[in-house]
Amino acid sequence: MAIFVESPKPIVKLTAAIKRQLRIVFFGTPLFAVPTLRRLHADGWPIEAVVTAPDKPVGRKMTLTPSAVKITASELGLTIHTPMSLKDESFRTFFENLKPDLCIVVAYGKLIPQKFLEVPRLGFLNIHPSLLPAYRGPSPIQTAILDGCASTGVSIMALDEQMDHGPVLAQESWTIPAGFDAPLCEDELSRLGADLLARTLEQYVKDAIIPTQQNHALATTTHKFERADGRLHWTNPAFGLNNRIRALSANPGTWTTWNDKTLNIVHAYVYDGPVPPSPVGTVMMQSSQVVVVCGIGALTLESVQLEGSTRQSARDFINGRPQLIGSILI
Repeated sequence: MAIFVESPKPIVKLTAAIKRQLRIVFFGTPLFAVPTLRRLHADGWPIEAVVTAPDKPVGRKMTLTPSAVKITASELGLTIHTPMSLKDESFRTFFENLKPDLCIVVAYGKLIPQKFLEVPRLGFLNIHPSLLPAYRGPSPIQTAILDGCASTGVSIMALDEQMDHGPVLAQESWTIPAGFDAPLCEDELSRLGADLLARTLEQYVKDAIIPTQQNHALATTTHKFERADGRLHWTNPAFGLNNRIRALSANPGTWTTWNDKTLNIVHAYVYDGPVPPSPVGTVMMQSSQVVVVCGIGALTLESVQLEGSTRQSARDFINGRPQLIGSILI
């Protein structure tokens, strides 16, 4: 729950006087940041500028593509800046000349240097998708799913010079629905974070919130996942493998090998029926389901993608490649 000195008040449009007094700069890059940018704009907060990552090459043709935040900011008619690095002295000088009162950061993708943190009188506020101090770092949602957490949440915090270390202004917990994967969780938490910031920001500007220091002794830290983290080891229990698929299937991908080729496991769920004794990794048909034997239990495959091929349902895959049944994934 949010921590307020006084009871939260209904969200109202800011007065013209407050609009004239504040200069806000928004830092964000991916789709996760878009609901917050839209909510700030809709609630009437005066956004002086939007800072986002430069366009990046995407796809086989390496087409330069703007970030989700850049696309949204352009749609809203906001001023956009795409510095290559925040260590660029010319951009820091430009930022100082903007004289922002407050900066909002949502998944910008880069650490904010101390020289930037010192500029706005109201500091930098950040939306982090975990209940800090748990799951600091770059992959809080994926790691919570991988760990089998039943719930997570969002935190509004004031940035300091250390990663996800600053005092917390507000928090809200959220129950992870059964079967939700990382993209679905990100979508829900992005909206929850935008709403929590909307309920917190006016109180913060009025100096009506007492920030709470994190208990750093309880902090846990996440890391960026690599391709190797998506390897499925069938000796593990089905429950844990299912969590890994939910957490990592979208990025960096979850996979195994079949006939010396990579077989990406896109969606799966824990099989709830009896499993005949078989070596781990064995693929079989059980109750019209494509099932893989695990160290404990089994997984039902829903959709897969063989390297060089398109994504298919598991049933369509075995219709074209019936030899999968009875083989062993490694």
